[in-house]
Amino acid sequence: MHGRFKRDFMFVSDKNVSDPACFKSCNDEWISDFEKHFSINHTEFYDFPFHPTLLEYSNFIKYCELADKQTNCFINKCDDQSADKVFSPSNYICQFKRAQFVQARPCLEETEPLTFLKCDQECHKKALKGLELSGRDSMGTVYSSNDLDRYEKELNLLCGFQECYKDCHKDIVKEFCSPSLSNTVYTLIDQYVKWHATDIYDWHILSNNLEKLPYSCLRLTGYAPVSDKVAKLIAIS
Repeated sequence: MHGRFKRDFMFVSDKNVSDPACFKSCNDEWISDFEKHFSINHTEFYDFPFHPTLLEYSNFIKYCELADKQTNCFINKCDDQSADKVFSPSNYICQFKRAQFVQARPCLEETEPLTFLKCDQECHKKALKGLELSGRDSMGTVYSSNDLDRYEKELNLLCGFQECYKDCHKDIVKEFCSPSLSNTVYTLIDQYVKWHATDIYDWHILSNNLEKLPYSCLRLTGYAPVSDKVAKLIAIS
């Protein structure tokens, strides 16, 4: 029996007033609430691909309530005033694309078992090719600037997996869902991956770390290599 690989971590910039322990505290509170309500271990939950738990409407509503509580913790306790505006898995499906996610749920639910069997293992193995990831960090790790190299390795794996998954998933969705619904699902997933990669890209520019950005993440932004060269000039100017 195959288990789904989790890619669950976050980075805390030096510009945040609080240290990473504050964000970890908010995450720990979310974990406690999540496990209490859903009666599943948080290590079995994943944000992407969308977990089957979220495909039941009442669970989706509760998930968004818990996510809102976590976001408020980031804002009020850790002074992260952008927590409700930046990309995050919960912001994406609970705020930015809530209506589209609700509309896509029937198709996501129907195709989830097959995408798990076909895409998850296949894409994880593909993403691992050529990467040196011995001594993987524990799930839910909060990285800071001192851990940048380890963070970039995890990003490389994450972006490689997402790049493979969105194409693998598209073929299955087209086969099992109506044309209009399959387009909704593919757009939802494609934009999730692109917005996430763009958020990562923007941070690397603002922090003058663009040279460390994994190329797997750059490809997902849709930016051409020439744009990358221009961005590098901007970053070092």
